[in-house]
Amino acid sequence: MIFLLSFFWYIRTARTLLFALYIWQIKEYHIGRFFAYLKTTKGKRLFFHPFIAVKLALLALWFFEPQIALALLLFLYVSETGLLANALRTKTFILPVVTRKTAVLIFSVFFVQSIFLAGTLIYFINSLFLALLLFDVFSLVIGSLVVLIWQPYTVFERRGVLKKATEKRKKLKNLKVVGITGSYGKTSTKEFLAHILQKKFVVLKTPEHKNSEIGITHTILYNLTDEHEVFVCEMGAYSKGGIKRLTDIAQPTHGIVTGVNEQHLGVFGSGMNLFSAEGGGELVQSLPQDGALILNDDSKQLHELGSWLQLWNPNFTNYVWCSTKTQKDFFTKDIIVTKDETSFIMIKKGGEEAKVKLRLIGGYNIENILLAAAIATKLGMSMKEIEEALKDIPNEASSMLLIKGKKGIEILDSSYSANPTGVFANLEHQKLWEGKKIVVMPSLIELGSASHEVHVKIGRKIGEVCGLAVITTPDEFSSLLKGAKEKGMKEENMVLLQRPQEIAQKIFSFTKEGDIVLLEGRVPSSLLSLLKS
Repeated sequence: MIFLLSFFWYIRTARTLLFALYIWQIKEYHIGRFFAYLKTTKGKRLFFHPFIAVKLALLALWFFEPQIALALLLFLYVSETGLLANALRTKTFILPVVTRKTAVLIFSVFFVQSIFLAGTLIYFINSLFLALLLFDVFSLVIGSLVVLIWQPYTVFERRGVLKKATEKRKKLKNLKVVGITGSYGKTSTKEFLAHILQKKFVVLKTPEHKNSEIGITHTILYNLTDEHEVFVCEMGAYSKGGIKRLTDIAQPTHGIVTGVNEQHLGVFGSGMNLFSAEGGGELVQSLPQDGALILNDDSKQLHELGSWLQLWNPNFTNYVWCSTKTQKDFFTKDIIVTKDETSFIMIKKGGEEAKVKLRLIGGYNIENILLAAAIATKLGMSMKEIEEALKDIPNEASSMLLIKGKKGIEILDSSYSANPTGVFANLEHQKLWEGKKIVVMPSLIELGSASHEVHVKIGRKIGEVCGLAVITTPDEFSSLLKGAKEKGMKEENMVLLQRPQEIAQKIFSFTKEGDIVLLEGRVPSSLLSLLKS
């Protein structure tokens, strides 16, 4: 029995240790984001899972009937191993992405686990039940401690890599660097800008969503060459001073602030800390006097707080404001948005125009196109050149795709991530369909004190637009429901479902040909395959 207990304990505990590493990785090893996750319902469940209550009950039983407790614990571990096997079979088993860092961490947690088991079997065999159970219950904490123990070395090693990247960037005297920050729209703006500029310049961009210190550093060290004329650098941060560290590395000559909202307020701690980073304060502080900072006037918060940017760099004056609503330095007219196409006239202050027609989903792309075009003119491109460059922009440059689904439904796939501004824009885009509208989304996270208010507002928008809402996480479900009911949605039409098969079944029972389903944010990964044709 001792062998079997140790074997099944090792397997189920290894799963928890790997899951701890997965959470740390997706939260970019940021302590504030990790603790923000633990405050969610899913995070709390890690500590208040029914299995933990059962194990604590077995611990109490062990003091009175050790053999029975041992047998029941073995049965429980066999059951948990069965659940693991089923997760592997259904491809729902969660693992961290293997990188050099995670490989070291995986080896470390397995080493700690193995040494603990061996030491217990050799020296504390009489306390095996107690030792294994305590390690099991605290395995998430133990995995996190391994991550934190490695952090000093990681920081030391990172400083060396950052220094090399900074020195390499300094040597590229003629390189133009565009730093892009904001609470939303960074990746799309980066893709649009890189596509426009590559028609005239040799361009490098940060890959995918790698906008952190290490992502930018690796791009500079391994991809940036003397041949590149422009480096388009997406910059993300989760604390005050975070963008400053990135600008020290990339040394931008120009900047873009895509907009500001409540996203990440929970980890920044205050609106001013957020504005310092995502609002452009630290970015403008780094810009040379002959550079330019492009700002999105359609962002309510940025419009109201933009004048405060001078506090970070009093001598900088070259601000360029863009808007789809009012006449600014760059603005639009004659906007036409259809289900799968957007057209408008883009105007540069002074009269130069460009006629733009895009095969992109969502009118919100116009804001990001404007920002990209404004920078392109600052780097020497004419509006005519920009107009030509935009004619073959790929659909993938947008953050949302239109996909054909089963039974004649259509799917708006915006499932990479979610922020309040994007949610409102995507729900609004659904209005272009005549059939029923359905949204599938989780509650938003890291909104801090603004969370309840934001979710009530999103609920109102859902109630205004949708006939059915499937929410995949319980956090703020009541707030979403409150807002939706205010707009007349029936309570039974907003449901909490988490399993992909149940969600798909609910959708198909509600829809018919011509209806539209919006997948917003990190919904279950297998859901799209269940819905699309």
